[in-house]
Amino acid sequence: MKQQYHHLTPEDRLKLYELLLDGCSVREMADRLGYHMSTLYRELARNSTKIGYRPDIANQKSTLRRRQGYNLKLEVDQELRCYVIEKLKERWSPLQISGRLAKERGHSVISHESIYQFIYSPSGKDLQLYKYLRKKRSHRYPKIGRRARKKHPDKVSIHQRDTSINERSVFGHWEGDLILFRKTSTNLFTLRERKTRLLIAIKNQNRQARSTSKVLIRYMKKKDYPINSLTLDNDPAFVRYKEIGKKLKAAVYFCDPYKSYQKGAIENGNRLFRETLRKHYKIDGLDQMEIDQIADKLNNRPLKVLNFMTPKEAFLGECETYGVVPNFAVRA
Repeated sequence: MKQQYHHLTPEDRLKLYELLLDGCSVREMADRLGYHMSTLYRELARNSTKIGYRPDIANQKSTLRRRQGYNLKLEVDQELRCYVIEKLKERWSPLQISGRLAKERGHSVISHESIYQFIYSPSGKDLQLYKYLRKKRSHRYPKIGRRARKKHPDKVSIHQRDTSINERSVFGHWEGDLILFRKTSTNLFTLRERKTRLLIAIKNQNRQARSTSKVLIRYMKKKDYPINSLTLDNDPAFVRYKEIGKKLKAAVYFCDPYKSYQKGAIENGNRLFRETLRKHYKIDGLDQMEIDQIADKLNNRPLKVLNFMTPKEAFLGECETYGVVPNFAVRA
């Protein structure tokens, strides 16, 4: 095969990565990919990081080098740059920033990919903007799948939920979970409405089933939130689910054992709460009003799935449509 001196394509970088994992020598990789050995040596030297060679990072580094003077929009438009940085510090994602700008101005202003490139540019790294992202990683990593475990259905299964609930076409169906903290029994009972993605966090003094069911029922009745169904996992804290269903007049469904990812809406919501409330956070020092304020900030972030409306706006719209008047100003 003829050896050539030219840049690697993204596909070739992926093949190179796979050959590296297989333990191939540079000479063997050059023969199989059709590049000169010097090209591969240069590729590995210039585009590797402290975690080794990764094709996604290599593509980013290569793209940045090819930009003459690094002429990104955010480097030259100071007003837009300040807006993006401000929203990043408010924990908006690049997709939320891009989508909201387009919604407000009626046209595309900047893509979320351009914002990511700015975050990982020399200017962005000097400002450590990656620390405002969900994962706070200094590089972008591929997603890793979750491992499934054995099934143990002994309650009303999530598979028996109506299609309208699964498709998020009907308002008033929720998912629930607990967020736990170190060195304390106090936790948060978190809920998310499936259609509007509204998030709630309720302070719970312990993980006992009686306390957990009582705090949920009291909070939901006080706020008068519409609730037609609730999907939970198999945590022992939820064993009084019949009482919850009866008092709230809601159907209660359960995920398969060890498959809490089946209620992905609240799992993702918990990750959002964890941006502020880390495992070591002194949760005992917060009252319910302060917890509601944290949830309120999350509910004021625009979401692509809602056409860049916020969960707060979507929830109020649904309440108005169904003639529901909950006892809140959507602070929870």
